[in-house]
Amino acid sequence: MLDATATRLEDDRVSVDVTLACGLVYGMARSVGCDADGERVCVAAEWYAADDTAFAHPLHRAESCQKVPDIIGAHVTVTSPEAVDRDPGLRILVSADPRVSNVIIPNP
Repeated sequence: MLDATATRLEDDRVSVDVTLACGLVYGMARSVGCDADGERVCVAAEWYAADDTAFAHPLHRAESCQKVPDIIGAHVTVTSPEAVDRDPGLRILVSADPRVSNVIIPNP
């Protein structure tokens, strides 16, 4: 994953915009094979309390899947289905297809 940013919408839902990049797959570099050839790529966002250090109990979850011609630079937006508390202690774990890495970003 190249970049992920979260934005609060007027209705208190949260939109997470993700730009994908190829990373490692099972320890092997993806210098070859980043062309998705129209495969579905899925991105998930899960909200966790600050004290849930094991990321075991998500408070909210959203996922978006779309077909992309190329993984590198693909943009995927995930929006929470319901309002998310304005708690700055919440963390968002953003994960994607196994071809890209996960990131943790703050709740807006």
